[in-house]
Order: sequence, then structure tokens, then C-alpha cells
Amino acid sequence: MMRKGLLYLATVALVGTLALTVPASAQETEQLSFTLSAGAFFPSEKRVRRASEDTWFSVELGYKLQTSEPNERGYYYDLGVSVGYRGTGNNYYIPVHATITGYLNEQFFYRAGAGVGFPKKGRVFTADDASFSYSIEVGYNFNAGTTPVALTVGYAGIARNTVNGLTVGLLVRF
Repeated sequence: MMRKGLLYLATVALVGTLALTVPASAQETEQLSFTLSAGAFFPSEKRVRRASEDTWFSVELGYKLQTSEPNERGYYYDLGVSVGYRGTGNNYYIPVHATITGYLNEQFFYRAGAGVGFPKKGRVFTADDASFSYSIEVGYNFNAGTTPVALTVGYAGIARNTVNGLTVGLLVRF
């Protein structure tokens, strides 16, 4: 019951933040605020793969809250929030993160996220209590400036039962 309450609270906080920031950003036409990433999650521990599958589905919706001014070298960063899903069948968790995305140039970027993950109790997760969740990834923009698509590779996990692993995905900005 506690897990569902925390999930609802995190969802309301994320939707409320989006509702407050969307009208202000609707006037800014130069940058896209939403990202959608979809791909695969490969659990690193053998016991997790044995209890579920070798490859899990991974999807994440992100929203940019703030962008910094570029420095003299052109580096800048975004602060944002994201909510996602990593799992297969009845084995999954939902990460809700605060994120920072650093742009090294027009092609390369990195993203780090930390927050809370909500696992579903089953063969992989022994309890459904919320737990610390994290992710870090690097990305490459294809045709930066014209096509808002990027390839990302990273590492993500949830502290509950130490479920972590490699992520690979395509990210689209809109």
C-alpha cells in the first residue's frame, strides 16, 4: 500500500511540474522539451536473468525544466525529470528521476539521473517497497540540429535486490 501511495505522489509531482512549466516553455520555439527513449535493458546479474529473461524492455519519458547558458566552449546542460519502465512480464520497476544532461558539442551528450524506483514484487524483486534508482548514459545525436534522434548507451539500476545492467536505446526529442 505504501508503494502505491509513493507512486501516486511521484506521478502527481511530475504531472504538476509539467503543467506549471509547459505554458512558459510553449513560447520558446527554439528547443524541444520532451524526450522519449526506447530500447533494451540487459540485467548484469545471472540470478536476475535466470529468474526473468536476458533482455528487458526499457522506455523513458523525460521533460527539460531548465537549460543553462553555453560557456565559452559551447558546453551547456539541461535539468529535468523523467519517468520510465524497465522490465519483462511480471518483473519490472518504474524509475522516477531528476536528471542532468550535459552537451559536450552538437553530437555528444551525457545524462545522469537519480531518484526512486518502484519495483513489482515477484521472482526478481522480493518486496514492492520503493528504493533508490539511478541511471547514467552517453549519447550521440544523428544529424544534430535537423533530426532530433540519438543513440544512447548506459548503465541503470535499482538498489532493491541490486537489479542493474546495461541500457541501449534510441532517444527522440519533441
